[in-house]
Amino acid sequence: MTPVFLHGFGQRYDLQGPLIIYLLAAAGVVVISFVMIAVLAGEKTGAEAVRYPRRRAPWLERLAASPWLWRAGGLLGVLVLVAIVVTGFFGNQKEPADNPAEYLTWIYFWAGTVILSGLAGNLWALFSPFSALAALLPRREPAALPERLGVWPAVAAYFLFACLELTSGMSNRPWLVAALAVVYTLIMLVGAYVFGREAWLNRCEAFTVLFNIVGRFAPLECERGRVYLRPWGVGLLKPEKPGWDRILFLILMLSTLAFDGILATPAWQNLAGDLSPYWQPYGQLGFAAYKTIGLICLSTIFLLVFLSFMRLVMLFGRGGGDPLALTTAFAYTLVPIALVYNAAHNYTYLVVQSQVLWPLLSDPLGRGWHLLPALEGYQPSFTLANAAVVWFAQVVLIVLGHVIAVYLAHLRAGERFKTARSALLSQYPMLTLMVIYTMTSLWILAQPVTREPGGG
Repeated sequence: MTPVFLHGFGQRYDLQGPLIIYLLAAAGVVVISFVMIAVLAGEKTGAEAVRYPRRRAPWLERLAASPWLWRAGGLLGVLVLVAIVVTGFFGNQKEPADNPAEYLTWIYFWAGTVILSGLAGNLWALFSPFSALAALLPRREPAALPERLGVWPAVAAYFLFACLELTSGMSNRPWLVAALAVVYTLIMLVGAYVFGREAWLNRCEAFTVLFNIVGRFAPLECERGRVYLRPWGVGLLKPEKPGWDRILFLILMLSTLAFDGILATPAWQNLAGDLSPYWQPYGQLGFAAYKTIGLICLSTIFLLVFLSFMRLVMLFGRGGGDPLALTTAFAYTLVPIALVYNAAHNYTYLVVQSQVLWPLLSDPLGRGWHLLPALEGYQPSFTLANAAVVWFAQVVLIVLGHVIAVYLAHLRAGERFKTARSALLSQYPMLTLMVIYTMTSLWILAQPVTREPGGG
């Protein structure tokens, strides 16, 4: 069986200079992009600032109008869910690397589908097994979801899912992944039956809320039965209901990804060793609690840093309207950062480990079957996983995502503040925040990939 390296690498890239040079160069590109954006889009204010070009796509409208497309997509989503449950319960439990449930859940769904949805469109709307199964429920008059509930249930579910992956230490237990998939599906179906499919899934189902946000980055836009093509990212400028629930969901998208990277850094591992007298007596449960507290602390830091810089944005811009609405609007401009960090962080997941699933399809339950003999013995290609390729791909992705975020934040400022000068001034704090994010993201990603000159 091909070994699984998670986010790690068999080799490390020897940097041609100190890491700080790469960090400063990346930050410099973000600063230069800010100047260029200010020159090119600096005079746009009001609704004009966030107006973007789009082109109607009749051929996509005909495709989207086909009921067979949605039936096929829903059926595929249900089949993948069934595959996760069946292989999770009845597949290889001793070696999670030989169980398809692990790859379908953590690579193809959690990493791959999110990235593809940002590049092409909201794939979850097409493939969601919960939506497909809920459509089969008996019709009834739905109860009304309390408005004050917002999307808080989705926030809680998203956080718990992150804890399963990052802090529980049990994400590699196929039976547990399968059991939680069944429980979550039942909760979603009961909620959809009581409160209605659209209302429940759009406000209480974590992945529907997530993919609705990610889909705003994509180049496809649906409006009143029409489909349009638009530039990537600009959909994040569309109006959204303000609320702390949405702000926290967006912050969690950033902080959970960052925490996943921090777990691989020597700084975190040293801290875990220093604090071991406190959690070690409680064994695995103590270590899980320690990591969960770390995730909560990091998320809190991300939230407080963002809110502090938003105070500076309002101070420099001298207003901007309702603070909660302004903060929510700017929080959406952080989505490109989350997407590119997801792609950079999961690079080897996608280009190497995704291939490990293919030979498992010949014997998904580990019973000695030979369903697909042509796939047996397949060895993953590491062509695109050279440490140098990985490092420079990560640098490009991180810089590109932050440049897009700077661009969107500038347009949002033009819409929210009264004059072009106020909008420009308000963006100096945002530029500082983006530079901090850029350097921090690259530093985290560099830890398991690179080695500085003279390093061991």
